[in-house]
Amino acid sequence: MRGVVFTGGREIELMEFPDPTPGPGEVVVEMKASGMCGSDLHQYRRPKSGGESIGGLPVNPNPVIGGHEPCGIVAAIGPEVSEKMARVGQRVMVHHYKGCTVCEHCRSGWSQLCQEEPVLVYGNNAHGGHARYLKVPAFTLVPLHDELSFTAGAAISCGTGTAYGALRRLNISGNDTIALFGQGPVGLSATQLAAAMGARVIALDVSPERLERAKEFGAWETVNPRSNDPVGAIKDLTHGGADFTLDTS
Repeated sequence: MRGVVFTGGREIELMEFPDPTPGPGEVVVEMKASGMCGSDLHQYRRPKSGGESIGGLPVNPNPVIGGHEPCGIVAAIGPEVSEKMARVGQRVMVHHYKGCTVCEHCRSGWSQLCQEEPVLVYGNNAHGGHARYLKVPAFTLVPLHDELSFTAGAAISCGTGTAYGALRRLNISGNDTIALFGQGPVGLSATQLAAAMGARVIALDVSPERLERAKEFGAWETVNPRSNDPVGAIKDLTHGGADFTLDTS
């Protein structure tokens, strides 16, 4: 199969890789959608000479297939994978971090903070989704509901999931007003989700097009910091200040 590799120096390359075979506890997912994330730019922009780490994560010295927003269909299952974990033909998203699975961080859902073993991040130090197939541990799969498209699943697996996690930690509700800075993919996801949770969303961005999209996604009010003082505008709209702010810019 061919896969997209960020080779550094603002270059990408299509390279040949062997089709993956699942080992114990692993599955192979046939990709139906693989999203591009802003953090992919770290790989794209890094010097060709490389480095020991990107974003605090160790860099694989060998070519690595990019993409950490994968979504597709289970194509093959390895030994020790029960039907409850995965079945061939199942529509799935993939959580793109793999930790030890047993430490406090992993058991509480924060595998990216695992300190017990090197964290694997697909598209960074392990092969990602920008290819036909992706091999992953079965426990990193998340079922994708039939009503959701594969492209939606790819977004949920990283950017939208990030926004949802932040809002959950804020414990936001219909009693709250939130000022959301930045209306790119993560910011728009946060706008849509916060509005669905009942909150009044003040969306801020320097792009008029993104602000229009934010209104479509449920923003209560929009502010362009290039034409308005954002602090003053938020105070005026809320009669003193927002309950929460979230920076996704």
